[in-house]
Amino acid sequence: MKEPTLKKVAYGIAMAIAIIIVHFVDVHVYPISPILALVLAIIITYLGVKFINKSDRFDKKISRSKYNLINALVVFVLFIAYFTIAQ
Repeated sequence: MKEPTLKKVAYGIAMAIAIIIVHFVDVHVYPISPILALVLAIIITYLGVKFINKSDRFDKKISRSKYNLINALVVFVLFIAYFTIAQ
């Protein structure tokens, strides 16, 4: 595996944000069909990735332990946010 970069972490954060936004809209704003929710999450993730690719500040290399810690934190926040929104 190549050296971890901040860009790889940012991709995961963009996907997590897309999932949280779509779930929030589905629960609190307007019920969305599953296929539409999937398409909406893909579009939001795509826009996030495009933004990340245009920025040069995400090309920094980070240590593997920091990479794993940030990824674990993103998964934890996604888990908490998903169930908090559902209540």
